[in-house]
Amino acid sequence: MHPPTILREILDRKREEVARRRREVPLARLRAEAAQAPPPRDFVAALSGPNLALIAEVKRASPSKGLLRADFDPVDLARRYEANGAAAISVLTDGPFFGGSLEHLRAVRRRVRLPLLRKDFILDPYQVYEARAAGADALLLIVAALDDAALQALYRLTRRLGMAALVEVHDEAELARALRIGPRLIGVNNRDLRTFRVDLGTTARLRPQVPRGVLLVAESGIRGRSDAEELAAAGADAILVGEALVRAADPGRKAREFTIPPIPYPPLRPRGSGQHGPRIKVCGLTTLEDARRAAEVGADFLGFVFYPGSPRFVRPERVAAITAALRADLGADAPRFVGVFVDAPAEEVRAVLDAAGLDLAQLHGREPPALVEALHPRAFKALRPRS
Repeated sequence: MHPPTILREILDRKREEVARRRREVPLARLRAEAAQAPPPRDFVAALSGPNLALIAEVKRASPSKGLLRADFDPVDLARRYEANGAAAISVLTDGPFFGGSLEHLRAVRRRVRLPLLRKDFILDPYQVYEARAAGADALLLIVAALDDAALQALYRLTRRLGMAALVEVHDEAELARALRIGPRLIGVNNRDLRTFRVDLGTTARLRPQVPRGVLLVAESGIRGRSDAEELAAAGADAILVGEALVRAADPGRKAREFTIPPIPYPPLRPRGSGQHGPRIKVCGLTTLEDARRAAEVGADFLGFVFYPGSPRFVRPERVAAITAALRADLGADAPRFVGVFVDAPAEEVRAVLDAAGLDLAQLHGREPPALVEALHPRAFKALRPRS
């Protein structure tokens, strides 16, 4: 393993920093603090919903761009992200190159309920205990920075402390090394560490090699909604966005670009192929057996009717059991789940969508445009041709 020059410089500084902190705070004391920290939140579960999940980053600076935000406030940023649909927060804690600190992580932990990722250059078990003591629920392990033995040892310690590890790779060789430790999360960094060139196609190229059941997080170069759509189509389960959010005039509004469902329907069969064309919805389902059969024969949407006047009316709790079972069985191959409503108020539609685990609402009555807009982007309107 021969890290690129900039990474090697960062790692050399990091080793010096860890040695200094070991002298300031002995490992025994740090382990005791980690043991007394509140239990970790489930970082993996936070990224496991039906839509592309956003890990929003608190990041003060970068080696190439310098200071990213003059009025940088880690807690304010994190709270804006949380209020606008982020699934998790990444806090960059490297000081010399990114202007971060563990105090940023501690401050965010006190004010935000979302799972937190410590993003840093983790080389030593000491840093894993540091992350847990500061309230991290997950941390980043960069394959390019570690040999196989260190990668495995740090991963095992991270898991033993109850945290998740986002295992970051840049190419096929690193992905092969990462998969040997059996990770639950793979991060694909679209930035080439040798040239710093960004290519979102890196995610699409590596996605077929990531086993089913392992979540894929796309990182770097994600500027807006169109990039999110491209990565969702490539099969990413989540995206990690930093610079575009931190530099935005309104970071909360910018976060909403990434947290609305970037693709309101799955690709034409086979799912994940990237092809597009007509979609098929099988509607009026009431049993798990029928829903599973519809998914097996290729339906892109499964519909459930919540209009009490219909003979196919089904209750939300029954649909929740069906959607949960199919997502557990089919993972990324599960179709999208749609609730059919007739002139129901927006509050009722939202409540049923959440309770039943649905992706979209199909409005089939005389709903005005204002109601459709109020439910955007989780609803679409069915139209009846006059002739």
